[in-house]
Amino acid sequence: MSDCIFCSILKGDAPACMVYEDEDCVVFMDLFPMRPGHVLVIPRQHATYLGDLTPAVRAHLIEVAHWVIKAQKASGLPCDGNNVFLNDGPAANQHVPHVHFHVLPRRQGDLHKTAFSFASRYLNYFGLAAHRKRLAEMAAAISAHMPQRVRP
Repeated sequence: MSDCIFCSILKGDAPACMVYEDEDCVVFMDLFPMRPGHVLVIPRQHATYLGDLTPAVRAHLIEVAHWVIKAQKASGLPCDGNNVFLNDGPAANQHVPHVHFHVLPRRQGDLHKTAFSFASRYLNYFGLAAHRKRLAEMAAAISAHMPQRVRP
């Protein structure tokens, strides 16, 4: 899809701080993270809804999200637990019309910070270069703990 930012990332036309990729999916840092280490797991195939993907690709995305959680914890990020969530379609607050799972490291007691980050995440346009540098560093730290190839 020509106007999908995730498809642009997949084609190499838009930048992203990559964590993992294989023939079915890509993992990269969320540009507007709700918490440090927030990543997105997306299929290479463009699909708006989870139901548009094959059962094998859906299962693979969840398996990759599982490995991301392990890598986030092993990377030294502050991570007592994780949220994995999907906004399936525009009515569910999906802003990019391409299936994507959010994998969000959480700390005990961070609900207020996370809620504030969620409400204000798209407002931070200043210092984007420094922000990308931090995202690239986090991506490298998480990526170092991902397996070469995730397969069920």
